Amino acid sequence: MLTKKIARTKLFAVSQLLVLAFLAGAPANAQREAGKDQPAQKPAPTPASSISQRFEKEGIQVEFSINSIKEESGKDPGLVAGADANVLFKVTDKSTGQPMRGLHPNAWINARSAEHPPNEAECKDKIRSFMGGMLSGRAEIDLNSYSMLTLNHDNTVTFINPQLSFNVTKLESIVMLPGPGLDWVLSKKEDFLYVTMPSQSAVAVINTITRKLVGAIPSGEKTKPARIAIQPDGRYIWVGLDDSAAVAVIDTATNKLAGTVSAGAGLHGIAFTSDSRFAYVSNSAADTVTAIETKTLSKIADIAVGKTPAPIAFSTAAQAIYVASINGGTVAVISPSTQQVVKTILLKRGVVALKFDRSGRYGFAVNQVDSTASVVDAATNGVIAQGEVVKSPDQVIFSNSYAYVRGTESEKFSLIDLNEVKKGKFAPVNIQAGRLPPTAAPQDIGVADMIQPTPDGTSVLIANAADQMSYYYVEGMMVPMGTFQNYKRRARGLMLLDRSLRETGPGVYSSTVKLKSSGLLDIPVVFDQPRITNCFEARVGDSPYSERIKAQATTLIEPLFRGKRYDAASPVRLQFKVSDSITQLPVSGLKDFQVLIFEPPGTWQKRAWAKEVGSGIYELTELLPHEGYFRVMTQIESRGIRYANLPFTNLVVVNEAKGDDDKTVKQEEIKK
Repeated sequence: MLTKKIARTKLFAVSQLLVLAFLAGAPANAQREAGKDQPAQKPAPTPASSISQRFEKEGIQVEFSINSIKEESGKDPGLVAGADANVLFKVTDKSTGQPMRGLHPNAWINARSAEHPPNEAECKDKIRSFMGGMLSGRAEIDLNSYSMLTLNHDNTVTFINPQLSFNVTKLESIVMLPGPGLDWVLSKKEDFLYVTMPSQSAVAVINTITRKLVGAIPSGEKTKPARIAIQPDGRYIWVGLDDSAAVAVIDTATNKLAGTVSAGAGLHGIAFTSDSRFAYVSNSAADTVTAIETKTLSKIADIAVGKTPAPIAFSTAAQAIYVASINGGTVAVISPSTQQVVKTILLKRGVVALKFDRSGRYGFAVNQVDSTASVVDAATNGVIAQGEVVKSPDQVIFSNSYAYVRGTESEKFSLIDLNEVKKGKFAPVNIQAGRLPPTAAPQDIGVADMIQPTPDGTSVLIANAADQMSYYYVEGMMVPMGTFQNYKRRARGLMLLDRSLRETGPGVYSSTVKLKSSGLLDIPVVFDQPRITNCFEARVGDSPYSERIKAQATTLIEPLFRGKRYDAASPVRLQFKVSDSITQLPVSGLKDFQVLIFEPPGTWQKRAWAKEVGSGIYELTELLPHEGYFRVMTQIESRGIRYANLPFTNLVVVNEAKGDDDKTVKQEEIKK
């Protein structure tokens, strides 16, 4: 039965072939009209901040614009290599002015190789080459791509760019967190990422465009921020404060704490009505669900449900809240209009996850005790299918056509056909997703999702912490089709950041990019329906960061403590020699030499500044908390060097009283 689905998985590829087919027969005589901000031929003396152009064909008007994004300091760098920019296509009906909604554009940005703008035939050739997927035809920037983010055991968030071949990955950025992350959520515009850190009593905020940590929002003294969710309209982000009778609310407009709202005791799950009017918080120790009005941030009801409620979800089909009681063996159905339980569905004890498919009608209740899943039809509030899945399941996610269930004691996942479920049939297929089960790394089993559907809707990525890998699975196959390295990190959460063109307003399709090269760029775009193709252009200025990039390439940092051991009872003196790898001369005068010392997997860390004590010699002294193995990383912003650019150096700290060998650096040596 599963193999019959293979043809369906090819639909995405077939749709691309159909687009390629019409390129050969599209009519000519398309006109390009340069916008006011775009010079006709030669570059402007200073980089433009905005470029716009217009194109018309068969009664359809496409307005293209590319706009620079201000830096964190507020400075507008203009459209230059290395800067961030927003790319936008606005499509309207020329005669009526009505926006063309629901389109699926594909676009790319590439340096112009010819001396003249591409004509219509050359533009089609470019599109055909980029859509063909060959390495030789790869664009500098693909506006149809996504990034894979992993929340890792070593207090980092990694941004990984899947390339054309799934044997190749690219680690684009590493963001260090102040503490271990547990759960995360994106803002509605996906420009900010929020990560809960229970040990820090705070929520970290990462700018996903600049890929930098921009702050940490305190959730309250001695609180444990855990599960996090964003309400549908994107205004507030809600954070469950485990072991506290409250939830924290973050205002996404200011990235500050808007307030806390009282709830019941215990661990908390969070769900919302589709209109964002109400938030519902499950309280595992109080056996209640708290209903909160989001406009006033005030509690309006505590609703009694079964024993130990935790998983909670909203059904868009039934317009009702569903909450599962782990030890009560029930799912309570709550009506937002009355704030009362209107139905109780009987299940078995042990349901730890509850989610609805994309239609909002079919809810999967995952039982970790029995290793089963039950499907609730929100139209009848009855169980229509159930059966065994992989051992000790804890998560369920959905693509367009399938449900995926992860098992903590299995290296496989269960694949369940949603069309069969609708008929009352439950026939999961268990598929390999790595060598080791999650329980091989029990410390990394958390609450964040470890399976994510890709934007095409017919494949998923599956993170395996124990393997330190992520697996790419295409529906219809019996094994994963490829793997992605996680660079020796164990993922505790997996997320996809879709940077492809999406409809951000009626008839408006946009995305955010980082410009890679200067000079004249071609921006080919193709729409499937209606048939529209065109190559726009933009001129990008030289990078103001070029000197920093050059400096990064020639800067050599040599840790002078490599191979030594230090006494845990004494301050540790760390010295670094900084030189130019070409001239071999020392690099002096650095005022921003920063050092990060941390204990894997990140349970302790310290940032400090190294000061110059000699020509090209930089030093810091730090008392480490105890004996053990530590890692040291360096960063010099003025030379374009960040923590992610260089490998770490091991630092061994021992207890001299235990009689360690003579490589230990003692207090007397440090004083010298």
